Amino acid sequence: MERLVVSKKDLSNFDEVAICVAVCEGKIIHATTVEDSMIELKELVQATGCDVKAEIILHQEIDEDYYLDKDTLDYIIRQCDDLNVNMLVFIDSLTGKQIKNIEELSGKKVVDRTMLLLEILASRSNRREIKLEIEKSQLLYRLERLEGFQGIYKYGSGICINNPNGKRLLTDEEKIREKLDSLETELSITVKNRFVQRSKKSERELPLVAFMGYTNCGKSSIMNKLIELDPDYSEESSVIVQDMLLSTLDMSLRKSTLPNGQKYLIVDTVGFVSDLPEELNISFTSTFEELGYADLIIKVFDSSSDNLEIQKKVIDHTIDAMNIKDKRSITLYNKCDKLDAIPYSSKDTIYVSAHSGFNMDTLLNTITEILFEKETDVVLMIPYSKYDIFNSLKEIRAIEMEDFKLTPEGIRLNIVLNPSEYIKYKEYVI
Repeated sequence: MERLVVSKKDLSNFDEVAICVAVCEGKIIHATTVEDSMIELKELVQATGCDVKAEIILHQEIDEDYYLDKDTLDYIIRQCDDLNVNMLVFIDSLTGKQIKNIEELSGKKVVDRTMLLLEILASRSNRREIKLEIEKSQLLYRLERLEGFQGIYKYGSGICINNPNGKRLLTDEEKIREKLDSLETELSITVKNRFVQRSKKSERELPLVAFMGYTNCGKSSIMNKLIELDPDYSEESSVIVQDMLLSTLDMSLRKSTLPNGQKYLIVDTVGFVSDLPEELNISFTSTFEELGYADLIIKVFDSSSDNLEIQKKVIDHTIDAMNIKDKRSITLYNKCDKLDAIPYSSKDTIYVSAHSGFNMDTLLNTITEILFEKETDVVLMIPYSKYDIFNSLKEIRAIEMEDFKLTPEGIRLNIVLNPSEYIKYKEYVI
């Protein structure tokens, strides 16, 4: 029988302490080795504010009643009291029957990987739409496993108990279905409002650059380097940077300015984890949708990661699934300062370090070249009666005193326009 690997950490200050359990029928689990998946699982537990006292990896077939073999489960349960453990965390999604059986046998809270991910998302969501989507995912997940949520989850406390608004999640089928109908109605209204807001944003005609990447790859740090270049930058504009899994959930939209004076928008999307459960895909709908509206997608990877190839597969799969393969993109390898030798960068593949600032100028120049490669230098004559056009252009361009001249006919403006802007202001081109 496999034995627990016990941590020597003092976890007496934690309200909930776990033993992590993985049953692996082969060498790979969740697109990585079982050992790497266990490391990620422990990080997910820590991201909820709990910690792990012990872990065990079992190479056997999954038991349909108890997930692992009964003898090993009995052994783990006996260790719980000695280790002051009150929670069992499993690397796979469990069935309602497995949750119920393990809880009844152990008297401990039973949590699986999907429930952990939902808990993290629920605790970190701020936007109303994402809260609604996450609660919907939570309830749908419970609805398929109702028999497993009638014990501790009905009367207990701690993680995996509440929805994103801090209220206890339902455990009754009829009430869950009523709540799901209510959530659908609220979501339809919220989505409609979002499209109205997006249409207003698109009227500003600022190019949109979307960042996507594996969780904890440094997307937010790179964004902050770019945001700091905006003349209107303040510390409040920065994206929060945290060294933990799924630290980014809510979409972060910021404005910045390129070296040529052109303004543009930057949007961050949720950080990926390996094999995101199907039940969670709905929770990322709104953030992933931003990729479809982007003029440029920047795919960020941790160049020092041992799982780099897996990260690439996860990102490429998402892009294929969203049918946005034809978007212009840059592959960005962050944390290159941790490499023994830094590979050569090209137009489409750039190695940077957000920490040291290495090659950030190359990234900026490449973004500028791609976003504005089809722009045209023109001279506009804007009548004074159309002064609002001049104001609108100032919102999307850094216009200096030497760029325009006041004449009897109107404002003579030297400016660079993209194809859609050229069509819009064609009658004023001289």
